[in-house]
Amino acid sequence: MSLLLTCLLSLQPVGVHANGVEQPNVLLIISDDQAWTDFGFMGHGQIQTPHLDELAQESLMFRRGYVPTALCRASLATFATGLYPHQHQITGNDPRPRDKDRDRMLEYIASVDTLPGLLGEAGYRSLQTGKWWEGNFALGGFTEGMTHGDTARGGRHGDVGLTIGRDTLAPAFEFMDACQEQETPFFLWYAPFLPHRPHNPPERLLEKYRADGVTDSVARYRAMCEWFDETCGELLAHLEERGLEEDTLVVFAVDNGWIQLEQTSGYAPRSKRTAYEGGVRTPILLRWPGHIDAGEQPQPVSTIDLAPTILAACGVPVPEALPGVDLLTAADHGPVFGAAYTHDVIELGDPSRSLLTRWVLRDSHKLLVHSDPSKPEELYNVVEDPFEEHPLEDAAIGDALRTELDAWYPGRRPNLLVVVTDDQRYDQLSCEGHPVLKTPNMDRLAAEGLRFANSFVTTSICAASRASLMTSRWEGSHGYTFGTPAMGEQLADETYFARLHEAGYSTGFVGKWGVRFDPGVMAEHLDTRRSLSPPYLRARDGEDARHLTDRAADEAIGFIEQQDGDRPFCLTLSFNAPHAEDPNPLQYIPPRDLAELHADAEVALPPLSESGVFEALPDFLRGSLNRERWGWRFDTREKQVKRTLDYWRMIAGVDRALGRVLDALDEQGLAQDTVVVFTSDNGYFLGERGFAGKWLIYEESVRVPLIIHDPRLPEDQRGRVLESMVLNVDLAPTLLALAGVEAPEAYEGRSLVPLFEQAPEDWRSDFLYEHRMNHPAIPKSEGVRGERWVYARYYEQQPAYEQLFDLRSDLLQLTNLAADPAFEQILGTQRERCDELLGR
Repeated sequence: MSLLLTCLLSLQPVGVHANGVEQPNVLLIISDDQAWTDFGFMGHGQIQTPHLDELAQESLMFRRGYVPTALCRASLATFATGLYPHQHQITGNDPRPRDKDRDRMLEYIASVDTLPGLLGEAGYRSLQTGKWWEGNFALGGFTEGMTHGDTARGGRHGDVGLTIGRDTLAPAFEFMDACQEQETPFFLWYAPFLPHRPHNPPERLLEKYRADGVTDSVARYRAMCEWFDETCGELLAHLEERGLEEDTLVVFAVDNGWIQLEQTSGYAPRSKRTAYEGGVRTPILLRWPGHIDAGEQPQPVSTIDLAPTILAACGVPVPEALPGVDLLTAADHGPVFGAAYTHDVIELGDPSRSLLTRWVLRDSHKLLVHSDPSKPEELYNVVEDPFEEHPLEDAAIGDALRTELDAWYPGRRPNLLVVVTDDQRYDQLSCEGHPVLKTPNMDRLAAEGLRFANSFVTTSICAASRASLMTSRWEGSHGYTFGTPAMGEQLADETYFARLHEAGYSTGFVGKWGVRFDPGVMAEHLDTRRSLSPPYLRARDGEDARHLTDRAADEAIGFIEQQDGDRPFCLTLSFNAPHAEDPNPLQYIPPRDLAELHADAEVALPPLSESGVFEALPDFLRGSLNRERWGWRFDTREKQVKRTLDYWRMIAGVDRALGRVLDALDEQGLAQDTVVVFTSDNGYFLGERGFAGKWLIYEESVRVPLIIHDPRLPEDQRGRVLESMVLNVDLAPTLLALAGVEAPEAYEGRSLVPLFEQAPEDWRSDFLYEHRMNHPAIPKSEGVRGERWVYARYYEQQPAYEQLFDLRSDLLQLTNLAADPAFEQILGTQRERCDELLGR
């Protein structure tokens, strides 16, 4: 029978104990700064730890235990909370600078559930002794404790509590005795300042180890290890003397490793505070006589697992938020994760700012990924090479571990580059199969990222759509389009610019702004804002005029080059192109050096350009601004060819400029840390249906490109085309999710990040479309675009005019079924759905 199965069978239901005690007591012993090798039971030939050796013989032992972080405070916070440091936010010992924000660091422990707090809710008394960084013991949920935490009285990492073990064990003995007399289960946190420096052991022990012929520093450290063992022996003996041994779960681990230097009292480079085995490895022992069989388990486990293990053994529900597993019942412990951070916290609330190294261990292989880009990744087989002296080169194993590591904690927040074009519909890229256009840089983003085949705008007009991109609200919610009052402070404060800036991002905007906010309300949300608008070629610049697209790229590159790496950035690059320059009789103005691009290309008549398609439309659409602008641009074959080519040339200019910006990211060493999002504010009619423009709920108008290029994606997930229905209102929550920033509750869109893996079952299958601009030649409309049905209601027409299209049989939206009695029920259903969405 396997050892794990033996453990499962021997573990009686929680609350039942052979001696009638309903819940086990818990003694948690935490050594301070001791190497995983430095115990008799771990094979050390000189350091004597007889009491812990005996405990190990009686315990379920995990020789390959780990702490997520090899630094006292962060590690102890994990013992107390069952959370990783980037989750409980305590990544270092002190804030930087140390005389600032010390009290603020205490807010983190108070904001999460703790092991003693959860046990307390189940009737346990708990005592804190020894090391404790989080202020008064009560902040950690202990009912009793030794540490006052008052900085005015010298409180920092334990104060009075640090006397336990070194000076006395009386508080621990008295606590256990009192709990026994009251028949109350107890949790005892024994984390003495041992063998931590100062290495001032009793002289009798120091002389013993000096006799081994080692340096004084080594002798002192080894003596401290035995001194710590002696105190553990006293505690365990007290349990036995009081008849509590079989009623008590004893748990042992070390807070972090330590490799003693020979000539000083300090530690070696690859031990404490690092991600190497000398820093993060620890034995873990679990003893509960009659419930846990003694033995060994070979798989790697983590101190992240101790909280759920203890809670489960005590019959306390394990919070779902805890990432660890119950070591006594879990069939699969999965990989072990961890991270190394700076000693002092660089920026409270942003663990990634202090991140030095992330690491993952699965089975025998361990991968270390350093934040410093000059340090290569390190891969080791720590079973065959436990001191990590022989790095491996195995791309397959390394890539697989990196994928798991990035999924666990991506580390430093990515930079964000948001590229928005104007009037570029979904099929105007070569990666969409365009017969003429060449867009190699857009294509590269798609080939290395994710392309969304069903991306739509909720309002097809620049102003309203851009407001939706910024605020994650439908037009009916943000209320902004051409001719309406400016947006106010509340909306400004909930733009993705504002939320990212508040979270520490450097924010910039270059190009077409396209919306209005009340004066001053956006000032503090954007570190850089450079609004640019046509003409595309300024007359005052003469023949040397740089195209507006290139000037926008220049500004974006300048922003990128100014980034010093202290903060992640979010840059929105909003090209005016390929929008027409309306007052210019030429309409589409490409860069001069692209004026002959595709000169020999065959320009076909646009689909649906037959006169019958236009004539079938109702009068109010045939007389709309779409038709008027068609006259400006496409009403003759010569004009249609010239305007279409120039439109494509403008897109080619954008693609070229995008390539320059991507090159700048690469040159600045930022490409691998930057997520690039490419989209457009709305689609566009290029003569289809006899129209030029947008505004209507036809595919040409509402469907736009969307590409998300995230360099952190595993290689096998890149280049995919995702079919889920996504919207412009999803941009802001997606950006915030990528940055690890909570989205405002008022957001109406959804983060697209879950789609990177697999679409949630409750993902949308339709959306509300609306166009509410007051313009005599643009009819107002509202409707629903679903996977099969498209419903439109032009509600200001007398009577209201409706459209119903079946995309399954009529992908081109040519046959209006609204007046067909055979579809009366479906029409009614779509009306109701539209009304339902309007009431969102």
